[in-house]
Amino acid sequence: MNEDATLIDTLFKRVTDFSMTYIELLKLKTVNRLTEVISTVLPDFIICLILGAFLLFGNLGLAIWLGDLTGKVYLGFLLVAVFYLFLGFILHFFMRGWLKKVTANYFIKRIFKGV
Repeated sequence: MNEDATLIDTLFKRVTDFSMTYIELLKLKTVNRLTEVISTVLPDFIICLILGAFLLFGNLGLAIWLGDLTGKVYLGFLLVAVFYLFLGFILHFFMRGWLKKVTANYFIKRIFKGV
């Protein structure tokens, strides 16, 4: 009887150790996957931020230049705004599904890379 209790205690200890090791492995895999995704997405985000600043200042320059050409600065800004309104309509009505698919695929590939 004492031998059965020792066997059950040993089995319980092994199951507990296995469970704790498995949980620790899951934590490490999660941290690894998360750091891979962040380390991949963060540089892309920084590049987009820099490109955004370039576009901002480029558009300001374009608007001022168009304003000089038309003789009224506000018309340059209005022309740039109309261009972006037109571009927004095209993206919304004709390319929304494609942009959603491309964005989703980008993040899915980043998350499941190496699986």
